[in-house]
Amino acid sequence: MDTSSFLMVERGVPFAEGNMFSLKQSLLILGRRGSGWEPDISFQNVFISRRHAAIYYKNGSYFIKDLESKHGTFLNDTQLLPNKGIMLKHNDRISLASGQIILSFMSQNIDETLELAPIKIHEENGSQDLRFNAIKQEITVQNETYSFSEKEYKCLELLLQKKDQFVSKEELKKWVWSERIHIEGSSDVSPEELNALMYRIRKKTSGVLMIENIRGKGYIVSVNM
Repeated sequence: MDTSSFLMVERGVPFAEGNMFSLKQSLLILGRRGSGWEPDISFQNVFISRRHAAIYYKNGSYFIKDLESKHGTFLNDTQLLPNKGIMLKHNDRISLASGQIILSFMSQNIDETLELAPIKIHEENGSQDLRFNAIKQEITVQNETYSFSEKEYKCLELLLQKKDQFVSKEELKKWVWSERIHIEGSSDVSPEELNALMYRIRKKTSGVLMIENIRGKGYIVSVNM
């Protein structure tokens, strides 16, 4: 059974953006908690049915189907017919109840995805003007401003300050998650947390930066001329 596939939350209380769920079960129920009922992934949203949708593994692939939910399940903006399984593909977007919940399906390790499809960026006239606003957590590249969460901003701050230089994963972890550094200098940040952070940055800066993954070691960020 494939255990390298994930669901990543883009929107869905009580989970934060970027939370990941590894698909290690042959059947996963998405829904809302009820009396005596707890789905595999439980969302706190009154528009989500108790048994809203299922993701299941069959013949080497993952599929999704709507479980006759009241407000529907959508795959890449197309509403699914009840109880009709549709095969999932890498980067598919799953929406429950018209966008109340939004998930991304990934069929491979995020770290590898960054290496296979690096972010391409375009800058007019070859300018590499970078401006940082730590208060607003914004970075401006060639007069285009991008907003980030606290962790995303700290990550890009370090990568861009060392533009075109190698930054190790351990250095990134200690910089971004400084509150989790132990006395001996190590951190308890998991590879999944770092991968999820890089994935969110990649989506937000599509068309802006090139991030090269040095497999298993770290990253190099550069600005295209």
